[in-house]
Amino acid sequence: MKRAIGVLLLMAMGIPALAADGPGVQYVNGTAQGVKEGSFGTVDTNAAKALEFHAGGAGFSIPYDGVIVYKYREENRFRLGVLPAIAVGIVKARSKRHLLTIAWKDGQGVAEVVTLEGSKDDALGLVALLRARAPNADCGNRMRPPCGADK
Repeated sequence: MKRAIGVLLLMAMGIPALAADGPGVQYVNGTAQGVKEGSFGTVDTNAAKALEFHAGGAGFSIPYDGVIVYKYREENRFRLGVLPAIAVGIVKARSKRHLLTIAWKDGQGVAEVVTLEGSKDDALGLVALLRARAPNADCGNRMRPPCGADK
């Protein structure tokens, strides 16, 4: 009985964490002022004019009309040699990092850049949002036609 009550309390405490405003991402690095590298936060995608990142009391805003380029990339979380990579690949799938880099110019014309890490669904969702709300930006993929041409 005590275990059941403990499990219910843990679940109840975790519910507010699941009700975040937007995708939960990690600020990897960039030029944003006041945000520490490695900070976890949420991205507010509800604003019509800007993408807003909030991490505790710090945050930044990316105006859609100022976005120059954005690029999604997937990389292995750990680098291994050939034989260890084969051995790990036989046993289980290798873990990946899903990174989204966004470059933009702020209101004063200063170039800014950030790299965010999140789940694959969150990162691809942000790419789709940027594709829709920042159609003049370059998506950084040289193997495909320009971002607006494949609609």
